[in-house]
Amino acid sequence: MLHWFFLFIKYQIWPLPKDPAELKKLANDLQVPLAYARTTHGLDTALVQTSIRETLKSFRNDAPYVALFLVAIFVAIALLVILFAWIVGFLSRWGRLRDSHSGS
Repeated sequence: MLHWFFLFIKYQIWPLPKDPAELKKLANDLQVPLAYARTTHGLDTALVQTSIRETLKSFRNDAPYVALFLVAIFVAIALLVILFAWIVGFLSRWGRLRDSHSGS
């Protein structure tokens, strides 16, 4: 999903490639079927470019959900780190407290 997001951003800035080999690789990365784009002379680049653009546009609809998912993951990781730091701090204070009472 992150790869799709990267490609979406990349091809908003730069044009799609015109080389059939690059288009084929990009279409495979985006899981765009190429069976209908084959002609007797090779690959119909205009048709493949149109299909890739449509795929990238459909990703635009899913982008908010991807962003929400990533934010949720980062928040969960941050909360786990905070919880871990709190537990470590609590245990170290408890250990010092225990040591001070056992020494007297």
